[in-house]
Amino acid sequence: MTAVNQIANYKETLEYYRSYWQGEITGPIVSMVVPPAYRQMLDREHFNLDEVATAAAECIRADIESDEQFILPAIYPDFGTISTAKMYGGKVIPPAEGGGVHIESVINDVNDLPKLQACSYEDSDFKMAVDLYWLVCDKLQSDAIFTRTPDFQGPMNTLALVMEQTELMITMYEEPDAIHAALDSITTTLIEYHKRFRKEIGGGKVIGSIWPYTFLPEELGASLTQDMMPLLSPDIYRDFEIPCLRRIADAFGGLQIHCCGSYAQHLPALKESGIKIHSLEFHYPFTPFKEIHRLFGDDIIYIPFLFGENKDYPDYVDFAGDLLKQGTSETRFWFASAQGWVNDKALRKLIIR
Repeated sequence: MTAVNQIANYKETLEYYRSYWQGEITGPIVSMVVPPAYRQMLDREHFNLDEVATAAAECIRADIESDEQFILPAIYPDFGTISTAKMYGGKVIPPAEGGGVHIESVINDVNDLPKLQACSYEDSDFKMAVDLYWLVCDKLQSDAIFTRTPDFQGPMNTLALVMEQTELMITMYEEPDAIHAALDSITTTLIEYHKRFRKEIGGGKVIGSIWPYTFLPEELGASLTQDMMPLLSPDIYRDFEIPCLRRIADAFGGLQIHCCGSYAQHLPALKESGIKIHSLEFHYPFTPFKEIHRLFGDDIIYIPFLFGENKDYPDYVDFAGDLLKQGTSETRFWFASAQGWVNDKALRKLIIR
């Protein structure tokens, strides 16, 4: 069977995941993608999108040829965790070894906030991701493949990359209206550019952000990062970020939320907000599963990660086994990873009941 025909045969997989997100299928699942090693394959001085497209096409072919039953072959247009912030300017700082791209802040004084203006869509990483998509389609001779969004930082995360963070923290207390206005403007831009990205790709082929490695059907929501959560008090988060998240969730049908750190203090605000939250990623030991499950029960999908070497669990499989004991038979743990990162055979054996 040709790669094109295999790529086109995705409807059963998409329907399976749609049922899982909607709670019609429950319990734990495992999915293992081929590691997209081309993520942040950047050298800003000699950047070649065609080289990224070639690597992405090779990765998709490997996904298709793997033994994974439920994989949606997708592009990971990862140009760094600064994709949303870069729309507002600032010097991009790629490290010599690649990966971990940074950006300099452009707002160092609250009086400059009203000048905050996003670049055109055509100059954004969203447009570059569209260009990458069509390059990959051309290499695979098919447009029946999926893509993820560029790194989709939430409004507060974006502002924290755009504005000097000490100044940001002080301004939230001293001139909150200025921060609300900036966040409102950023949220409007994020929604507008995300919608246009989806429209230009077409066909419901956007299946989440570059992380985590789950597959979120386009009509069910957007996937975004909330890594500023650990630095904010519950009241500040509830006041400044929750209204922005509500707008994004309403625009796209719900949210998948990623946060690497400790965010249990914000769970009550998220729960009480009425925002449609489809899933929460959590990293142990920063945010224990039991603290999330206590509030959200089996209503959402849980995406677990074990952070680094941990004295509580010798490996990821041991961690997963303990999680299964803490949850119920209906709890939707999605162990989404990449081949070679964990012992997938042991993990699959663990969840077969």
